[in-house]
Amino acid sequence: MIGFRNYISQGLLIGYIFFLVFFCSSFKIFADEIEWLEVSKTNNELLYINPKSIKYNNKGFLSVIAKHSDIDPDNKSVINNEPFLMAIDCENRLFSKFPANADLKQVKNWENPINNKLIKKTIVNSCSS
Repeated sequence: MIGFRNYISQGLLIGYIFFLVFFCSSFKIFADEIEWLEVSKTNNELLYINPKSIKYNNKGFLSVIAKHSDIDPDNKSVINNEPFLMAIDCENRLFSKFPANADLKQVKNWENPINNKLIKKTIVNSCSS
């Protein structure tokens, strides 16, 4: 009788483990995949933003996670991808760049994208979103 109870408890345990493995494996846990939106392009550079990351702070500044990519001119492949946080003053068309995990409170100096066509387009496209 005790042997029969052991078989039943082991069978239930195996069934429970099988149930967990079978059903839990069907629920794949993925980090949200970022859907990058191309906002600016030159012959050898691309700039993308994550539209879901666009936020405004209480001072009216926009922040967005952006990704800069260099393009190999020979084979048109992407050489690198650098994600970063971009703070934008839409009213004055100024920007500031930070590491991706930075905070907008750190904005001390704003830059004017005078000779940077890529950043100018990014500011216009981000502010119009």
